Amino acid sequence: MIKWLRKANRSKNYYLKRAKLKLKLNLLSEITARSRANKTGSDLGTNHLVIPFIAKGIGDAVVIGGVINTLVKHNYRVSVIADKRTYFLFKEWDNLDGLYLYEANNKAPLLSALNEISPFIFIDSHEVTHSNIDTFNLIRLSKPYKTIGFTSKYRIYDEVIKIKKPLAHISTRYIDLLERLGISVTDYDYSVIIPDEDANAAREFIKKTTNKKIVSFIPYGSVSERFFSASQIEAITNHMAKYANSYHMIILGEQHKIATIPDSENVTKNTTPSFFSAAQIIKDSALVISPDTSFVHVSRAFQNKLICVYPLKILVAPADNADVWGPNYKLAIQVRLKERRVMDADIRPILSLIDEQLNDAAVKE
Repeated sequence: MIKWLRKANRSKNYYLKRAKLKLKLNLLSEITARSRANKTGSDLGTNHLVIPFIAKGIGDAVVIGGVINTLVKHNYRVSVIADKRTYFLFKEWDNLDGLYLYEANNKAPLLSALNEISPFIFIDSHEVTHSNIDTFNLIRLSKPYKTIGFTSKYRIYDEVIKIKKPLAHISTRYIDLLERLGISVTDYDYSVIIPDEDANAAREFIKKTTNKKIVSFIPYGSVSERFFSASQIEAITNHMAKYANSYHMIILGEQHKIATIPDSENVTKNTTPSFFSAAQIIKDSALVISPDTSFVHVSRAFQNKLICVYPLKILVAPADNADVWGPNYKLAIQVRLKERRVMDADIRPILSLIDEQLNDAAVKE
């Protein structure tokens, strides 16, 4: 009875939070829409696009990076607004017209900078989350020439991109956006730009570690549902012993998370702490094993062979996370679990896939 009451209370709190969020977004949208002249019609008015990237993860940045590259190649000027979580990624890009740091408690420098680059088109690709409050406020305060969004629920957007395949991979909505902007593509490459310093650090680490081919293993995702258990990790690292003559496994992840995983003759923890160094190790890998979607998207950027593990997660019914944020490329094998946690899954099918991939590589040699 107590468990049921707790569950009911959690459900009530969740729906109350969602209701409050929707109310706040509707109010912000209405206030902003009334304070701006609505720009209708197909004429964009300017080729300068400003894309906010607030409260998003590294994987999201990798996915949208390819969109930005495509836009720039087609003579659009693109500026990005990013918070500290992903600002460091965009700093390495030399094709941006501008990069602006978003600080929730200090918007004045950002708003001043946006005022200087006006007119621009504000493209909000965010899903409906709390980050929309930040983007709606930015629209209200920066007064862009035109606003483009992906949901018709709010009046704040002058134009709404029609998503042709709402349950399909996230990249398809960006393809719809590119089409609206006069760019006809069926796919686009992801983008990760690795600074030379980090690339060299990763190569030096590999050189000191092994002269064999690399298998990168990321045992922990960003949330606990994407964590392998200690016994699963041990099963995978022990399994690699049969390939010790040809392959060396490097464990990637946040240093405090992977610290307890023991090194062995053919398994070594990565000691270069930066994301970019890890990305370079992935780039140089013969195979990547990951439950973490950020590294799934990095693997796609470099077209690595990949085994990725997705626990069951429904975003907003019936949208499945494994579809929307899946690997979406031919060299990837996606393991779609029935379990909601990776640690609850049977490890044997994953071991079989490792065999399949490494043995297949040996045959092709």
